[in-house]
Amino acid sequence: MVQYWGNEPPSTMAKGPTTVVSNAKLDHLLKLADTYCIKAENGEWDVEPGTYKAIKNAVDHVKMEQFKQARQRRRTMNIDFVADEERRPNVSRLNTQEMDKP
Repeated sequence: MVQYWGNEPPSTMAKGPTTVVSNAKLDHLLKLADTYCIKAENGEWDVEPGTYKAIKNAVDHVKMEQFKQARQRRRTMNIDFVADEERRPNVSRLNTQEMDKP
């Protein structure tokens, strides 16, 4: 007989405790942490190396997690092939027209 701690077998149990924090709230903390790192790197603030390293690692970790969430969205593009070679220069001009404006 196999005994489990909790209600579920180990194969379906969670990896560990998780929390739910919105990216909007994390953005405020990232701004603060980035400011801390920039000021420390520029020599404006005299900080402890261990604290700087911990904050820098935390910033990298949070940014990576936010990137993983952001790339899950699927984006589509509407692209039509222009078979008429005489029309291509006109289409090219129209495609790049907005970028050429200052």
